[in-house]
This record gives sequence, C-alpha cells and structure tokens, in this order.
Amino acid sequence: MGRNYYDTSHDYDYLDSASSMAAEPEGAYRLNRDLNLAHRIIEETGTNLFLTGKAGTGKTTFLRRLRQTSDKRMVILAPTGVAAINAEGVTIHSFFQLAFSPFIPGKGFLEKDSRRYSFSKEKRRIIASLDLLVIDEISMVRPDTLDAIDDVLRRYRNPSLPFGGVQLLLIGDLRQLAPVMKENERELLSPYYKSEYFFESIALRQSGFVTIELSTVYRQSDPEFINILNAVRDGNVTPRILDLLNSRYIPGFNPDNNESFIRLTTHNRMADEINYRRLDEIESPSASYQAVVKGNFPESSFPADFTLRLKIGAQVMFIKNDSGSDRAYYNGLLGVITGLNEDSVVVKPEDGRPPITVGFTEWENTKYVINEDTKEITPVTDGSFFQLPLRLAWAITIHKSQGLTFDKAVIDAGYSFAPGQTYVALSRCRSLEGLVLGQRIPITAVITDHKVNSFIESSARQKPDIDALDNMRAEYTRHSLSELFDFRSLKVAFDDYHRAVSEYVIPLYPEYYAPFHQASEIMTRKLDQVGSKFIVLYASNPISPEQLERHPDFIDKVKNGCNYFLELLEEVIDVTDSVTVNLDNSAYVNRLTNAYEAVKFQLKVKFDTLKQMANLPFSTGAYIKAKASAVIEASANRELRKKAEKKKLKETKEKARAKEPKEKKPRGYSKRKSFEMFREGKSLPEIASERALALSTIASHLGEFIASGELNPANIFDPESFKAIEGAFSRVSSYKEAKESLEGKVKDYEISLYYHGIFLPQKE
Repeated sequence: MGRNYYDTSHDYDYLDSASSMAAEPEGAYRLNRDLNLAHRIIEETGTNLFLTGKAGTGKTTFLRRLRQTSDKRMVILAPTGVAAINAEGVTIHSFFQLAFSPFIPGKGFLEKDSRRYSFSKEKRRIIASLDLLVIDEISMVRPDTLDAIDDVLRRYRNPSLPFGGVQLLLIGDLRQLAPVMKENERELLSPYYKSEYFFESIALRQSGFVTIELSTVYRQSDPEFINILNAVRDGNVTPRILDLLNSRYIPGFNPDNNESFIRLTTHNRMADEINYRRLDEIESPSASYQAVVKGNFPESSFPADFTLRLKIGAQVMFIKNDSGSDRAYYNGLLGVITGLNEDSVVVKPEDGRPPITVGFTEWENTKYVINEDTKEITPVTDGSFFQLPLRLAWAITIHKSQGLTFDKAVIDAGYSFAPGQTYVALSRCRSLEGLVLGQRIPITAVITDHKVNSFIESSARQKPDIDALDNMRAEYTRHSLSELFDFRSLKVAFDDYHRAVSEYVIPLYPEYYAPFHQASEIMTRKLDQVGSKFIVLYASNPISPEQLERHPDFIDKVKNGCNYFLELLEEVIDVTDSVTVNLDNSAYVNRLTNAYEAVKFQLKVKFDTLKQMANLPFSTGAYIKAKASAVIEASANRELRKKAEKKKLKETKEKARAKEPKEKKPRGYSKRKSFEMFREGKSLPEIASERALALSTIASHLGEFIASGELNPANIFDPESFKAIEGAFSRVSSYKEAKESLEGKVKDYEISLYYHGIFLPQKE
C-alpha cells in the first residue's frame, strides 16, 4: 500500500514561511478527504485520474507532494515550456518528440518529422518501465495530443492497451485556460473530436478515468468573495452577483500613486506598454541584467526576460520561490527596487518586511534518465537559465498570472475573449477588498463553454468514493496477477521467431527442427494455456490487498506458480539462444535478428519478473517494481547486443575494405558457378562447403536451372525421393507443409530443389 501523506495522526504543520504566504497550509491538507482519496487512487490502483478544482484548492501542492512520496516510476509533463519549468518537468512535445501539426487518429501527423520515434536508448528504457504519466495544466492539452501520446506508448509498451498500460494523472482546471486550436485545425479534427478539450481523446475514453474535484479553497477566506468566484467560474452570474462584483469598479482609480497594486490585462501588448511607460517615467539611470544560459534550455521556455532593464523606484514581482534557508521571497511577491548593484538588486517588499538583496538565481531545464545504480527514473538538469528572479510588475497578463496570488490588483477583464479568462483574473486576488476593477465587467466577459459545463456536471455525478476506491484497488490487484501469468504476447513473439527459423534456418540445418518444435509445444501447452488457467484460478475476480494478506496459502500458490513457469521458460530460452548459424542473405539475417530481439526481450522481462516474484509475497507494489527492474535490465542487454553487432559489422566492413578490390562478376554469375560445379560432378553439400554458402542457397541456384530446362531432374533426384516429394506437393500448398509431411524421408535440400525448380514454376 502506498504511503498516506495526509495521515491525520501527524501534528498539524505548515509550509515554510515563504510558501505559506503564497500557498495553502499543509496541516489543513491532512484533513482533506478528496486529496487523500486522490493520493490513494494514484498509489494503490492503476486507474486514470483527472484531478481538478478551483484556483487555490491545492492542485500544485498535491503534485509537489506526490513527487516527493510516490513509489511509482513517473514523469511529469506540461503543454508549455514555462508550465513545464514551473512543474519541474518537461514539455509533452519534447518528451514524446511529437510534431506540432494535428494528429489524425489512424493516420498520424500531417507534418513529417524525422525525429519522430527516433528515441534514444535512455528514452526507450524510461517509456518501457514507466508506471505513471503526470500531465499538468491538462486544460490546455488537445485530445489529438493525448491520442498521439497513446500512439507512442503503445509502440514501445503494450500495443493492445490504451496508453500502453501506463496510468495517467491529469491535473488542471477546465474553467481556466483552454486549448489553442486554429480554425483550419478544427476543420481537420472535427470528424474525430466533438470539442478541443482533452476529455474527447479516443484513447482516454477507451481506458476510462475518474474525476476528483477539489472544493476547499485555501487562497481566499471571505465566503462572499468565494461565492462570486464560484458563480463566475460556473457561468451562473446573477444580476446581484454582477452588481457586487462591479461595486469594485472605482472610476478614476490610479494605481500609479499606490505602488502595491498590479494591473492584470487580457493582452501582452497592453501589459508591456504599461510596464515600459512606467519605467521610462522614472527619472533615474537604468541598469540592464543579461541572463546566462548553460546547456540545453530552449528560448521558448525562458522563465524570465533574457535582458531585464530596471531602475530604482521600479515596481517588480518575484517570479520564483526563494530556495535559500531564509525563504526571503516567494513567487508573486510585489516590491519596489531601492538599490542596483552589478550582479544583484535590493527590493523593498510591499508587505512591509525588511528589504531583500537578491542576486541571479537558477532555473533548471529537466530531462529524465535511468539511474544505473537504483534503476529509478530520475530527473536531472539538462540546462540552466540564470537571471534575477524578477519582472516589471506594474502590469501582467492574465495568462502569466495563473498560479499567482496578489493582495492588491487592478483587473482589466472587460475585454476577455476566452472561456475562463475573467475567472482566472479575479481568482488571483485574496479578497474582494484588495480587488479594483479598471472597467466594469459586462456579462459578456463571463465566458464559459457548454461542453465543459456538461462534462463537469457528468463527472460530479460519478465522483468516486471509498467504496469505489476499494473496487479499484481490488481490480488493480487482479490485473497485476493476471499480467504476471499472461504469456500471450510472449507466445506471439516466439511464434514469429519460430516462423523465421523454420523458413531460413531449418532447411539448411535440420537439427534445429526438433528442439524448436518441442519449445513451441511448451510455449503453447504449458505456458500460454496453463498460464490462462492460472489467471482463471487466481485472477478471474477482483481481490483486495487485505485479502491477500489474510491468505498466506494463496501467496504460496502464486510463488509456486512462478517457480513452475520459470523452469519451463528456461527450456524455451535455451532453444531460442541456440541458433548460431551464418546466413548469406542479408534480408534473411535482418528478419531473423529482429524476430530474435523481440522474443529475447520479452523472455528476459517475463523470466526476471517471475524470478523476483517467486521470492516475494505478491503485492501490486512489489510486482510493478519487479517488472520495471526486469524491463530496464532487458533493455540494457538489448542495447549491449546491438552495440556488439554494430562493432562486428564495422570490423567486417573494415576487413572487406582492406582486401584488394575484386573484379565485378556478371549478373547470375553465382548461380552459374554452382551449376558448373554440379556438372563437374560435385554434390550439393560439397558445393555449399567449397563456396561457403548455405545448402538452401545452392538448392535455389540449381532449382532455377531445372526450371529453365538446362538441368534434368533425373540427374539430380533419387527416383524414390522425387516420387515422394511430388506426392507431398500434390497434397499441400506450401514448402512448410510439404517438409513436415516428408520429415525424415528425404533430404531437406531435395525438397528445396523441387520447390524452386518445379513447384514454383508450375504455380506461375
């Protein structure tokens, strides 16, 4: 069971002094049942969760705490660079290497991108071992983006499951910023999606998800103001509420004389004009501070101005929490510049605290890697951005204010043009008293989307409770047990490899036929079929973790089952690894190698997972860790094999280049050479040995001369063998079937000769 970090047995503690001014008291969280339920759904089940709620209800703090405490292997993504930096994650498009054009279900991206699916070995290992995918600010994510993610995850994980079987945690508020979709994109996507919102995703609808809406507001405490915000958020603004809101319109109010106010505008242009005009009005020298960028940090993700121009007297806002021990400032704190130094400035905070000397601080651009010691998915720094954590703050756009809190603000929301924009602006304020309207808000500026309304109403009726949690936990345990004993995908991979061996290897090396036939029987009758019986016996019904704990005999049976399958898998692995022949046809080699790599990977994952679980009491937590460890180890082994193969190929090419160039042979020379050697009295095995070619290759060479009439079948076939082969091919329609019916009666190369020289020409 995952850790419950909202456990009420702990003393009530609060966030550090910096965060407590801008965020919710953590002690209050410990009593929040919705947050506790959300945490348990993520930690103890495989159910997808949409965590939503009004501004200031604790979504950001939930994510921060989840990152610190979760036992699951996760990556955190966001739709924009700035949102990703704030969430200490990476952008969706960079992690999955998605194109920026629309993704058409069943067809892919319109825009061709050579990077697509060209993942590094590190990225492939992360995706293959991922338990939980977190997407912050999900309200800005389109449904086709989620379906593109599904496409990638299926490719590198389980192709039969939505999102490859990865659990999703989607965090955001649909009443706030909406996705961006151009009109031409809307026309392209409208046949597949009813709206531009994430919940229309085809894969998400297939996998299903539950919604938890957080309702306790920590940012505001005034009930009347909270009621106003709720009405604006839901689009239920009555004349009385609109009057109360517009009572905060103060004609002629000039924040110029009150430096503690910040103005929120709808457009970037308006905010920039105000900030630069106010800065230019200050009659004192200015100082410019240039950012420093190290490593990989895209310009689109810069969290601050690259060049920041300041003057003494300028109103600024801190745009980062202080990571130092004194926690002197927090994101959203307003102040006035009182001193300019070469590498630092002095800011007098608007809340009356002592002046703060602040220097350059660092933002990190994160990427995910596998820690080779712990095998965990670990965020590491890919690049850094150094700048003063400040921006001019006489004005800021509503968009950039998302997530911030202000004691005093002038709101210019009368020209709101997008759903949720007015709500975002108003909800930045702590109180109605600290809010001043720069213009009256007309009812037309309170914009909501009926599709969002319908979704939220439907979700509210289906909100999960503790009983639903118990069912999800039991289903997660059942699913994990079922997956442990499921050999279907492994069988598919083995059958594909078996086909390749039968087609390219066994005709030349018939000694492989019996062991592969036996391994196939084990795979079908003792692994796949018996595994299905185990699933019916142990995992056909949901079973709670508590039930497992109360039945140690059941746990023992699961362990015994693991040991039973391990012994059988060892036999299959030995046979799979036994093929060490050389083929002269590169296409055959590639086909055989690809099939081998696919089955080898799955065999390694299944074997190592079963081996670990044979020594552990079964639990979902133990299982997902065992599987992730097995996936990482199998991926590492695959990369080592590829590296060795590349090295071998390079050495072969170097040897070939070192040799004297040979005269180019005419077309058909090799086949004619085999024919001439046969006419000289050499047998097919002798020809194959002298020419260092496969026996099947020599048979195919001579078969063409039988077909052309240059070689009489009577000169090469034993009469009885010819009669037997002719009879076999009259009853069947494929080489494989004929070979199976003639097993041990004739030589394999004679079957190949007849197939290439007589059977195929007859079919043509």
